[in-house]
Amino acid sequence: MDREATSAQVRLLGDLLGRTIAHIEGDDRLDLVEQVRALSVAGRRGDDAAGPELTKLLTNISVDDAFVVVSAFAAWFRLINLTEDQAMVRQLTADRIRAGEAGRPHTETLLAAVHTLADWGLSAQQAATAIGEVQVRPVLTAHPTESKRRTTLTKLARIAGALRDLDSPLVTPEHRAHLERYLAEEIASLWLTDETRIRPPSVIEEVRNGLYWIESVLFDLVPKLHRDLRDAFAAVYPDEPVDVGGFLRIGSWIGGDRDGNPNVTPDVTEQTLREHQLLSLRLLRRSIDRLHAHLSVSERRGTSTALANRVAELRELLPEEAAEVERKYPSQPHRQFLALVYQVLLATERLARRPWRHRESDPRAYAHATELIADLEVLRDSLRSVGAGLIADGRLRSLQIQAEVFGFHLVTLDVRQHARRHTAALKTVFARYGESDAYDELAEDDRVALLTRELRSPRPLAPAVLDFDEQTNETLEVFRVIRRAHQRLGDNAIDTYIISMTEQVSDVLGVLVMARDARCDHGLDVVPLFETVDDLVRAPKVLEALLTCEPYRQHLRDRGDHQQVMIGYSDSNKDAGYLAATWQLHRAQRALVRVADAHGVKLTVFHGRGGSIGRGGGPANAAIRAQPPEAVRGRLKLTEQGEVIAARYRDPVLAHRHLEQILHAVLLTAAPDRPPTTTQRADEVLDEMAALARKAYRDLVHDTPQLVDYLHEATPLDAIGELNIASRPARRQAGRGIEDLRAIPWVFAWTQCRVHLPAWYGLGSAIQQWAGDDDARWQELRELVEASPLLQTILDNVEMALAKADLRIANAYAGLARAEVRDAVFPRLQEEHERTVAALLRMRGHDRLIEDQPDLVDVLRLRDPYLDPLHGVQVALLHRLRNEEDPDRVQALREAVLVATNGIASGQRNTG
Repeated sequence: MDREATSAQVRLLGDLLGRTIAHIEGDDRLDLVEQVRALSVAGRRGDDAAGPELTKLLTNISVDDAFVVVSAFAAWFRLINLTEDQAMVRQLTADRIRAGEAGRPHTETLLAAVHTLADWGLSAQQAATAIGEVQVRPVLTAHPTESKRRTTLTKLARIAGALRDLDSPLVTPEHRAHLERYLAEEIASLWLTDETRIRPPSVIEEVRNGLYWIESVLFDLVPKLHRDLRDAFAAVYPDEPVDVGGFLRIGSWIGGDRDGNPNVTPDVTEQTLREHQLLSLRLLRRSIDRLHAHLSVSERRGTSTALANRVAELRELLPEEAAEVERKYPSQPHRQFLALVYQVLLATERLARRPWRHRESDPRAYAHATELIADLEVLRDSLRSVGAGLIADGRLRSLQIQAEVFGFHLVTLDVRQHARRHTAALKTVFARYGESDAYDELAEDDRVALLTRELRSPRPLAPAVLDFDEQTNETLEVFRVIRRAHQRLGDNAIDTYIISMTEQVSDVLGVLVMARDARCDHGLDVVPLFETVDDLVRAPKVLEALLTCEPYRQHLRDRGDHQQVMIGYSDSNKDAGYLAATWQLHRAQRALVRVADAHGVKLTVFHGRGGSIGRGGGPANAAIRAQPPEAVRGRLKLTEQGEVIAARYRDPVLAHRHLEQILHAVLLTAAPDRPPTTTQRADEVLDEMAALARKAYRDLVHDTPQLVDYLHEATPLDAIGELNIASRPARRQAGRGIEDLRAIPWVFAWTQCRVHLPAWYGLGSAIQQWAGDDDARWQELRELVEASPLLQTILDNVEMALAKADLRIANAYAGLARAEVRDAVFPRLQEEHERTVAALLRMRGHDRLIEDQPDLVDVLRLRDPYLDPLHGVQVALLHRLRNEEDPDRVQALREAVLVATNGIASGQRNTG
């Protein structure tokens, strides 16, 4: 890492932020911020007097001053994160250059993956077959872990762009001065912008926030990755061209995930799909705009017959536009053709702006994206015929890839709903027709028998005009929206229906019954989501029963003998802790694959991962390599949630790196005969340790009555509900218990107080109890870890979480709780933390955590003095907030607490 360049950018942004504070808030306020910073740094450097002095200062600080202090440190972290991103871009660029100069592929790239396939002895045909199996789909979600507003994200993107420009070796002194003035202006704007939202975002606002990343980064990045893979194959297997196909597609839950979110109605889902369609058409037109001047091939070179015939058709459909195009681009037939394609897209866009129930068609518009793709192929063939193959296979091919991947649907929207909503709807419908007066009370075998009869029956289930209660009508109407989406945009618009908290076969068959009744089942995967540890244990039996149910098996034949199964990292972790959940997720995947293989069904595992370690986060490439290879086999679907989206896709270079690392890992799993990621002995040891870890975790989290009170009293959990960071409530239903709390605020709360409990609690007890004082067992553990990518990933992630944890800060939060609550919980946190750190260090043979990652050690060391004031103010203000009755002061205190909350999230680069 180029520390000198990074330090220069840090100093520049820090200086500009200080000037902004002095100019807007006054020199006294800047002096206060500097006093707080100096005391915090001194305290971290061992000055015993500095810590108590800082605590006293922050305890007695006025609310207005506190607001300025937390705003300053929160802004500093947002800016410093950008300098770290830019440092990673510089490092990545330098590493790629060095690799190229050395004549070897850079690590974890598509070129490296294809080289590895060749090194493993795969022929060109075998490698092409492996590539043909690759299907990767990142799915963007609106899970409430992104605490920054889109307004803030946009400003940060502009600052990041200026930092990139400053990195250029060709920047002149005059331009550098201009960039610094520009940065000063943006930082002032950032300072004057409210940190928190006044109200929660609407679902459609969340949809547009998610589409920002498609528009700004992913739409242009996807064809680049296609070129990367095509070029990699050509470099390694030069005599065997390969069609890389649509191996990467983008999905979304935003506007389709209705589990626990009453704001996601059928109308909202339809509006979401229309937003997708309109943006896709606009982005395709944008790409054509960029190509117009590129196709100025003279008519003296000629054209293909197919292109001439198609131009004649378009002239007849668009006579006025054709005349204008010929006048504007004389003697340039290929350019004229693309301009007419642009006009057809405009007609398609005008039609798309009308409500879906409006049935008018337009012969000038494309009925489907396949027609656009066919036109682009005609254009490419014509260009090749006149010697312009480089143009045909360059940027024009990129446009065609965009049309193939994004179509007119842009991203594939997944629909998700809780199993109990389907049960309630079917109860109402079956009661109407006398099939069952109490469907929800039937035994499982009776439910399955009823649903199987219904799947075999040709009769309609629901009336054309839905006339049930409001909730039932809404549940059924969703399937009709899916049918309209298939008719308007094709099956890629929505191809997945996810059932949260799937427990039994009837949960899946019931959804298929409703989908078949709405006539959308042929284009839809019905996907069980197994979330708790017990559900994961049951999952293989549920899948076995589904695959032996003939109507369901016929549905899979219609879907190409393919089944998706989703597994949830968040709720399984909240249920059993990190080690037990991770191991059960691994075991469940292996068992599910055995069931699918026995029935000749291809399985895609959909990973519901979050950004934090406690929700399945961590380095993506390592996580994929740690999966059972037979559970991937080139097919991977995973969620990209909350602040992870901004972190991974804010910079095009880093977005490219993230996706190529995923594709690298997935491509290697597509090769035949990959070795397992654990051994039989490792399985036995993990079984034993997972049981020990689960018991230790549940003893605290589920069996200690004071734990819920601790969470509310000694963390900012209640403040998180005020952040307005999502349209979805923090709880699935009313209630104060752990089981009612969504996994995201659960993780967010522990992250804020620096405990990070979901990422490690229970592991220390498991290792200590399993190994004890037996040196032979400790040595065996080391050997098992060395041989197992899964165990390596588990320990790496736990070590990272522990490095970010700080029990000294957590102790300050614990002081907010009543004594009887604190004493029942915090000492146990301390003891397990000590056990886990000691166990990791003994296994690693290290003296301190992450000592083999010096750059990361430095980053965390430099961040801590700036995090301490945010924690100190948050604790002080939470204490005041709980004793304040004046409404105006309560509001002021709450706003300052929320700014501190955002700052701590930015400082740790983690929320939930």
